[in-house]
Amino acid sequence: MKKRLILILGLIVLLPLAVLIGFGVMLAQQEKERARARYEQVLSGRLSDINNGIAKLVDARERELLQALAIPSLTVNDIRERGRTQRLLRQIFAIAPDGSLIYPNRNDSLTNRERSFLERTTSLWENGESFWSPTEVAQKGKLKRVRNYGWHAWFWGEGLHLIFWVRQPSGHIVGAEVARAAIMADVIGQLPVADYSRTPLPQGRIVLVDAQNRPLYQWGAFSPPVGVGPAVDQPLPSPLSAWAFHYYVPENGSGGALGRSAMFNIVTGLTALALSLVALAVYFYRESSRDMREASRRVTFVNQVSHELKTPLTNIRMYAELLENRIPDDDDRTRNYLDVLISETRRLSRLITNVLTFAMQRRGKLKLRPQPAVVDDVIASVVASFGPAMATMGIDVVLEGEALKQVELDVDLLEQILGNLINNVEKYATNATILRINRSQDAAVTTITVSDDGAGIPEDQRESVFLPFVRLSNKLSDGVSGTGIGLAIARQLACLHGGTLRLLPSERGATFELTLNTPEA
Repeated sequence: MKKRLILILGLIVLLPLAVLIGFGVMLAQQEKERARARYEQVLSGRLSDINNGIAKLVDARERELLQALAIPSLTVNDIRERGRTQRLLRQIFAIAPDGSLIYPNRNDSLTNRERSFLERTTSLWENGESFWSPTEVAQKGKLKRVRNYGWHAWFWGEGLHLIFWVRQPSGHIVGAEVARAAIMADVIGQLPVADYSRTPLPQGRIVLVDAQNRPLYQWGAFSPPVGVGPAVDQPLPSPLSAWAFHYYVPENGSGGALGRSAMFNIVTGLTALALSLVALAVYFYRESSRDMREASRRVTFVNQVSHELKTPLTNIRMYAELLENRIPDDDDRTRNYLDVLISETRRLSRLITNVLTFAMQRRGKLKLRPQPAVVDDVIASVVASFGPAMATMGIDVVLEGEALKQVELDVDLLEQILGNLINNVEKYATNATILRINRSQDAAVTTITVSDDGAGIPEDQRESVFLPFVRLSNKLSDGVSGTGIGLAIARQLACLHGGTLRLLPSERGATFELTLNTPEA
């Protein structure tokens, strides 16, 4: 009992605690994710501020390039002269309205710089890319205008290359490969100084990487561990979108501290709750143990008293039966008194036996003691003991069938089962006129059916009558004394014999079927 109580109290503590821990971990994880999202939003805002500066730089360079590519005469000399005087222009080119490349032209005498440009851009001309198509751009008021200039990016050799082009009114396209080093220097010029002693990012590091994820520039005192990815990454504005910023921060700075704070609060609360539950469980255990000890002392007292009563009761019954044999046959009055005395001693003996049996069954000390016996002899003995009571009530006892084989069974327990069944007829079936006891034997099983034609048992209470201390709350049991353990003990004793006791459906009265495993002796 104590082990089961400890198990139940442990489950009372652990199950809700496990649910709360799971819920708390989920809340902490959600809070950590929210904190990380808020922190990443802040980091993204910082990168957006830097990108806004780069976007303004790109706009300024676009204006410079528009002026630089405004070449009135598209002669070779004018184009070459303009390319030598502009630092952003690595190589100028010109395309005719029909899409053919008119400068530099492979049929002309080319410089090394021009031949190198054609080599780098071979894929552009061979694929026939028309990257110079006009585009519509939105303006305020939801109006749109056509933009006759733009950027084109492609990869060759060492990485990203950029072309800026302009469509002239004549339909010619004038463009230039932008000097990669110049545009990179301008972008880096917009970034904070990589002086770690004066860095504005003491808790992080921002790295500018190219399309191959190679670092181009970085600043910030934090050195990210190998294999740890950035908290936030953001591409640069067009046309530099192949490059990106990677923002690295320590774990405790990316929502981890807030997450750990939430986890600490949850763990603290759960610990307090766990201690409270444990204290409550200990309290209940001590109270239950005290109640169990008190109940055990009471049961022990009842058992001791029952044992003490059994010996004098046996003596009273024995001397009453001896006295019955010495009374003259014509002394009916004295004989009636003795019959009542013997009947009540037998009733009290059955009650004490039931109490002792119930206590032994609860302690797990009830054992079967089989011995060779004949079932019909046991039934006859029990019926004889109830003979006077049945005769007084006007109930005829009818025996049907037979069980004459000598089998192995516990005679005392079978007598107790039958005594409890017949005793119920005596107490509750007061309007009955007949008691039938049918017995049969088949192989190693003995079946005994005890039925009466009394008021019977309500259908909804057919199983509850076998529960300990349950008595029918109707006119059958009102005013009738009893402990409510007779049928419960009878079913337990039947199970101990490898059989069962059940209440069968019947049109009138109550019918109990007892089956016992009774191998031949």
